[in-house]
Amino acid sequence: MFPQYKTADLLRTEDAALALPERQEEEDPTNRRDLFRLGGQTLAGGITAALARGPNELWQTLDSATVGPSRLAVLRRAADQLGEQVVKLPPATLLQDTIIQLSSVHDLLRSRQPTAVQQELARTSAKLATVVGEILFNLNQFSLAANWYAAAGRAAEEAGDRYLADIALAGSTYLPTYSQDPQAVLGNVMPRLEGSPPATAAIAWLWAFAAKAYADLGQRHMFEAAINASQEALDRCPPGSSRPGIFSFLPEKKDLYEAYGYGVLGNADKAADAAARSLARYDLTDTTEPALVRFEHAAALARAGEKEEACRLAVTTIEDPRTYPGVAVVWRARRFDTLLGDEVCVAVREWRERLRGFRVPRVDALPVTSATDS
Repeated sequence: MFPQYKTADLLRTEDAALALPERQEEEDPTNRRDLFRLGGQTLAGGITAALARGPNELWQTLDSATVGPSRLAVLRRAADQLGEQVVKLPPATLLQDTIIQLSSVHDLLRSRQPTAVQQELARTSAKLATVVGEILFNLNQFSLAANWYAAAGRAAEEAGDRYLADIALAGSTYLPTYSQDPQAVLGNVMPRLEGSPPATAAIAWLWAFAAKAYADLGQRHMFEAAINASQEALDRCPPGSSRPGIFSFLPEKKDLYEAYGYGVLGNADKAADAAARSLARYDLTDTTEPALVRFEHAAALARAGEKEEACRLAVTTIEDPRTYPGVAVVWRARRFDTLLGDEVCVAVREWRERLRGFRVPRVDALPVTSATDS
């Protein structure tokens, strides 16, 4: 994707421009950045930075010659855990930990390691950059997210990991999907799919994105062909290859995309059936996709004329404490609202009152304090 750059260049956290413009507020005479309360003690900023930076610097010193297998295992496990946690917790709360881990990997990539170690570090960096992309997408920071997904794809290519490159490509496809640009979605995924790639969970995800795009374009036959291709790819995956988190694609997510497509195409019964299958499979502690499924179910009810019941389900969805108001959920809530038209019944009024306060969290400064800060 960016042949003139090495992975380490693309993953430079200090150049990532994650900080948005700071609020122009009068500062307290005591610099808030330089003081920190810990267990009743007030610590100077340099000490708190050392607390965050110290373990990483020790690892780097120990790994100055070559990275040992235990260190690789720690980094790999951290990346995998973050990929699972990002669908369980408010995504922004994981940004600092992800950047700290990525800083560690970046520092190791700066000094050339043995080939096998270098590939493993690149693979880990691809996962961590994908997590950052996911977080920024949820915070409605599309331009930043696009950069991180591109870096993730480049790192995966350097690692020789086609699967993770496809996962990064799928993540990047959220951006045109939620910009309501189905042609751009197809432009993103079809070059890869037209090459007849082997069946993987990532390829199933790309087919599902294509299906949603075809539905948005009103192309029923192409939608059904693509959603069937997604199911076939899942069916041909090795057992256990579909796992929770953002590094895979689960059958229930395919059902979610199918529910969306049939709903857009006006088949309320098939949309409701797919939504029911999806919800029955989902882990309801996830912060985003169970809410999206419920909105697809509510949309099917609204299209069937059951607007009061649809609104009750929609209100329950956004009031569920597990629902995170990321960009996908807020977008879907507003799209559901358009199905209600000029209806003025009590249930619709209550829903619209709740919807007014349902917004993507405002971010004035992203919560990033990397281990390299001083």
